[in-house]
Amino acid sequence: MKNLYTIYKSKGPTSYDMIAKIKKATGESRVGHAGTLDPLASGVLVVGVGREATRQLDEIVKHEKEYIADVKLGMTSTTDDEEGKKSKTRSAKTIMLGEVKNIVKKFVGNIDQVPPMHSAIKVDGQRAYKAARKGEDLNLKPRKVEIKKIKILKYKYPNLKLKVTTGKGVYIRSLARDIGRELGVGGYLTDLERTRVGQFKKEKAKSMDKIGEEHFKQRVKILKSGGIGIVPTDTIYGLLGRAVDKKTVERIYKVRQRRPDKPLIILISSISDLKKFGVRVDIKTKKILKKYWPGKISIILPCHRKLKYLHRGTNTLAFRLPDDDNVLKILKKTGPLVAPSANSEGKNPANTIKQAKRYFSDQVDFYYDQNKKESAPSTLIKIENGEVIVLREGAVKIK
Repeated sequence: MKNLYTIYKSKGPTSYDMIAKIKKATGESRVGHAGTLDPLASGVLVVGVGREATRQLDEIVKHEKEYIADVKLGMTSTTDDEEGKKSKTRSAKTIMLGEVKNIVKKFVGNIDQVPPMHSAIKVDGQRAYKAARKGEDLNLKPRKVEIKKIKILKYKYPNLKLKVTTGKGVYIRSLARDIGRELGVGGYLTDLERTRVGQFKKEKAKSMDKIGEEHFKQRVKILKSGGIGIVPTDTIYGLLGRAVDKKTVERIYKVRQRRPDKPLIILISSISDLKKFGVRVDIKTKKILKKYWPGKISIILPCHRKLKYLHRGTNTLAFRLPDDDNVLKILKKTGPLVAPSANSEGKNPANTIKQAKRYFSDQVDFYYDQNKKESAPSTLIKIENGEVIVLREGAVKIK
């Protein structure tokens, strides 16, 4: 399923922390997950990246889940896990394996389960864990849940290791608590690993780098096939498309509502890219280019007259070699890209993806989110007789 991923969450970070990392790795603002894992738990987290994938998460969260759970008997915890305050049970006694097997069987099937006091369940409009931290008395009602299988993997009192297969909404912390209670000695969850959610298995988990690389390839593919997207540059968000594709350039003019007589700035990955546009660079000009590039300065240079769809009758084009590794990585795969600022003509450049989406909605093929861009547009200069003339003040001040 496209853009649905299995990732492995280690102990420590929250599920939201993992979502934040994936947003950064992919540049996608719409990211969600199917089924929260507590910070003290590890294992499979199913993540959807993009609108279509996140829409599928409500169904995926209903899928069968599989856990490996470590339970400590003979003690209780205020949170039903390692995080809470522990108390020894007065009636604690050594329990034989046969008795454990008999009790565990009672929890297989459709059962009533009371969620942990420290959970995200809402009670009277507030999260249970918030009320519990305030010391408020809570009356959490039992819910119908399904536990499909429980297998005892290892047992040596007081430590019990279980493999549990469940339906939706089961709290393994509650299961540990209730097994201990039924045994008459108390119990709490010491460790939890989710190994599977439906067809999403631990063994198929992908790294953040791998997911980020897949999304990079998707953006490159879109651009190379004539698509357009909003991408952060080293200055501001730009509306990017391939400069060698006339239809793409015309589409950008239309989407951006740009005046047809105004040429677009072109991003390049090296000075040698200028040859593709018929730009001849003498020794003096090359020294100036190397002084300002890579950087936040766009330079107007004479180009091939046949490129009218780009230069719009001016016979010149503005080029920039950006000082941004992510943009350069894209440029090396796609070739030069036109890159006007991400805004409709006459409006302020978007400094967030949210603002860019208000301008363009679904008129562009992708959005690459890298948080707020605080910079200004590039400084615009031209070179005449070896001298630099500033045409527009921008991100860099030139004396």
